[in-house]
Amino acid sequence: LACVWGYMGLSSRAWEAESWLKLYATHNRMDIDSFNISEVYNLAMYFCVMTLTGVGFGDVAPSGQFEVQVSTVTMFVTGFMWAWVIANIVNVVNNIDPFATHFQHLNDDLNLLMESRGLDRSLQTRARKHLH
Repeated sequence: LACVWGYMGLSSRAWEAESWLKLYATHNRMDIDSFNISEVYNLAMYFCVMTLTGVGFGDVAPSGQFEVQVSTVTMFVTGFMWAWVIANIVNVVNNIDPFATHFQHLNDDLNLLMESRGLDRSLQTRARKHLH
C-alpha cells in the first residue's frame, strides 16, 4: 500500500496535478523534486501506518478526489489486515496448550451427553471426577 501511495505522489509531477506529496511539500516549504525515493516511501509508509492504527490524519493527507478514494480503500484493507493479525494472535494463544484444549472439549462433550440423557446430579459429579 505504501508503494501505491508513493507512486501516486511521484506521478503527480508528470500530471501537474495536486497530490498528497505536493500538499506536504508546500506545507513544509519544500520543493517536490527535492524528495528522493526513500523519503517518499517513508512518508507513504507513515500515512499507511497512521491509517492502520487509527491515529488520524495530520500532516500527510489525501489531496484530490482520487486520493480520497484510494485512502478509503487503504482504510478497508488495513482494517482487514489488522483483524487478521489479531485473529492469528488469538489463535496462537488458544493453541498454546493443546492438551488443555482437548480436555475442555472432552468435558464439554461429557456435559452435553449427561444433560441429554438426564442423569442425576450425583452421577454427573462422579463422572466429572472420574474424567479429572
